Amino acid sequence: MNGNNVIQSEAHSSSQLTELLTCLVGDQWIGLKVQNVREVVTKQIRTEMPLSPDCVMGLINLRGKVITEIEVRTVVGLPHRAEEAPLHVAIVETSNGEDFGLIVDDVGAVIELDYDNFEATPRSLSPIWLQVSEGVMKQEDRVIVVVNVDRFISLTIPDGGDANRDSGGN
Repeated sequence: MNGNNVIQSEAHSSSQLTELLTCLVGDQWIGLKVQNVREVVTKQIRTEMPLSPDCVMGLINLRGKVITEIEVRTVVGLPHRAEEAPLHVAIVETSNGEDFGLIVDDVGAVIELDYDNFEATPRSLSPIWLQVSEGVMKQEDRVIVVVNVDRFISLTIPDGGDANRDSGGN
């Protein structure tokens, strides 16, 4: 019913490479596929939205486009980040073309990892990680949870992200 019994990664040849933007959330490194990342921004003026889910921090106007900001910490069960902490927002695009801002604690480097270092998500992780992860990638001294942007947004925004869609008015 919850799909946690079998965790399968996408099929990839062992020679295929993927570029990931690494981001820190609490003590956990996550990887966002570069193909989904538009840019990383800081210091945007945010408009808070009353009655939004706890993880939705508000809306920003990024060069004329309204983008919903989601705090990744809250989604994965960590407390809100400290107000004085530096703000890092990865602007990501879903497969249906919607843009969202994922607030993370820090942004690392863009890395290239071989799928020989890719494994299924361990079933021992929390249900949230199991739902949003494509798998884990090993890198020297750390493990990076590869986050599927579409699954993450679907879990966070109940209508699958259509809330960001322009309703036709200007």
